[in-house]
Amino acid sequence: MTGPSTGPDPTDERGADAGRALIEVLILGVLLLIPTVYLLSAVLRVQSATFAVTQAARDAGRLIDTAPDLDSGVQRATEAARIALADQRLPGDAVSVRFVAPGADCSSAAISPSLTAGTIFDICVSTPLTLPGVPSPLTDNNTITGVYTLHVGEYRENR
Repeated sequence: MTGPSTGPDPTDERGADAGRALIEVLILGVLLLIPTVYLLSAVLRVQSATFAVTQAARDAGRLIDTAPDLDSGVQRATEAARIALADQRLPGDAVSVRFVAPGADCSSAAISPSLTAGTIFDICVSTPLTLPGVPSPLTDNNTITGVYTLHVGEYRENR
């Protein structure tokens, strides 16, 4: 008859490491999973914001081109931009719709658009981007901008 065990069996090949591999795999899995999930959510957030402002700029251009006058077209374009951002779960209250010369940077001087047939101008839709888990003071300068070049139809009836 054998007495009570006083420690690990010296003939056991596993020794004192029995069960530690499972713990190591779980800890490493969690340590790698958390940053991967965060990185994926941040990239998806940027992608959805990019899609939203691109769609907003395209819709704004189409609405301005079909509007009876410029004021109602700009009003419709701004509302369409808010809707496009809301579709991607982004706040639409900080959206900015600007008009610039064709090919110009969206931060350049704004122009006054015209619905005269043959007129060309760019419509820039911008919104601030916040990343999940990052305080807003650190991400205040991040903006996403979508651009659409509007060529007012040659056969547009001046209304």
